Amino acid sequence: MSAVEFESLKKELKVLFAGYKKITPAMINKLDSLGFILVRRTNHYIFDYYLNGKRIRFEVDKTPGDFRSGIKTACVICRIIKQEAGL
Repeated sequence: MSAVEFESLKKELKVLFAGYKKITPAMINKLDSLGFILVRRTNHYIFDYYLNGKRIRFEVDKTPGDFRSGIKTACVICRIIKQEAGL
């Protein structure tokens, strides 16, 4: 993953999770188009993301705590991807 691809993904995730109240089917479809695969839905949504042949797993709350939790979730996902990509 290049730095340009990472910045594009980061921007898409921040827009997607802004004002996050719950995961909708449209959000699942958008995450799927970004490369995130929904694994299961229990108390959290579990997503897998494959980067350079390595699986990275993320948890997203079904019911967020407050209005900042969507942005925080996007930032955590981006931080982990950045670390794994070596950017």
